[in-house]
Amino acid sequence: MVPAHNDAGRIALTVLAARALPGVRAVVVLESGPSASTDSTRRVAADSGAAVPADASALAGYAPLPLLFLDAGRQQRVTEALTLLGPVVAGRADATVAVGGGRGDAAARLSRRGLERAGLVLPGVLSGEYCLSHAAWSLSWPPAAGAGALPGAVADLLRAGRTVLPVVLEAPREHRARGWRGRRQVARALRERR
Repeated sequence: MVPAHNDAGRIALTVLAARALPGVRAVVVLESGPSASTDSTRRVAADSGAAVPADASALAGYAPLPLLFLDAGRQQRVTEALTLLGPVVAGRADATVAVGGGRGDAAARLSRRGLERAGLVLPGVLSGEYCLSHAAWSLSWPPAAGAGALPGAVADLLRAGRTVLPVVLEAPREHRARGWRGRRQVARALRERR
């Protein structure tokens, strides 16, 4: 799964590299912005061999498989993200989350503090890449809005007694600050989820 928004310039390499990974059955590109991409992200992703559903409800058809969510900017470094898949496939974790260095923006710091209160100490900042087992996907669906999607899902899983493992993984690109809107989305997800 590759959430993307206005990523036409980088999505093709990410899709092609992900399709070449062993055991990958499908690469799905999902719109991740507040509105549809204004560039050719959808067309470039489809031309590169990705499924590009109209909305995230189409994920249900892929749910029996572990779902690996990658950053659209991962490009040729997709194999690095396989470290997220191993513990889920082996049954050692219900979910894995990538963490990177740095302090992150206000939303990232709020996510980290909120997840620590829920019982998960992160060695870094959530990078937005993660892997979910079928059971974990079912427990965390539908996702919270925007920047709250990943911290909300992780909080849901922790509250359900599921195992979530942080995996140190260098972020493929710098994430832009999400501002007050992102911080509100994270706060809402941590407060209101199940």
